[in-house]
Amino acid sequence: RTYVTGKLAQWEKDPNYCTAVQASHIYSQGPRLLDLIDTAIFDFLIGNADRHRYETLGNQMESVFLMLDNGKSFGNPFHDEISILAPLYQCCIVRDETYKRLLTLKKGVLSKVLRQVLKQDPISPILAEQHYPALDRRVTIALEKIQTCIDKVPGKTVLVGKKGS
Repeated sequence: RTYVTGKLAQWEKDPNYCTAVQASHIYSQGPRLLDLIDTAIFDFLIGNADRHRYETLGNQMESVFLMLDNGKSFGNPFHDEISILAPLYQCCIVRDETYKRLLTLKKGVLSKVLRQVLKQDPISPILAEQHYPALDRRVTIALEKIQTCIDKVPGKTVLVGKKGS
């Protein structure tokens, strides 16, 4: 995001932005693009539209992907910022493992499990009650975006294995 009124970032203007990204060496090999898409899904679930960057541990293509700055997460539970999922719906590629995990978390499972885990925290309650249905709603939306990709591009591999193939 540019955070300048009236000025859009390139990815916000160009629905084919992923093609340029995939042409870049850093995203065309290794897990980096899939890591970025996993991060976008995570950020969407927690409502974090404010991730400016990421770090890697080391210089290798297979470097660990570090997500910093989750501070603006769990803001408005009534607003789903769909643009956070842009890497997913523009690239139409996601790890099969991520997709399967989302499937296990649908129909209220995520909120039920998270509620139980957070209840044990010494400073409970951690989340306002409205955030639990928001999480469940966002799991459904993410799964719908993946299904749209599968339906939109017949023959394209949308769900990929660990190595991105």
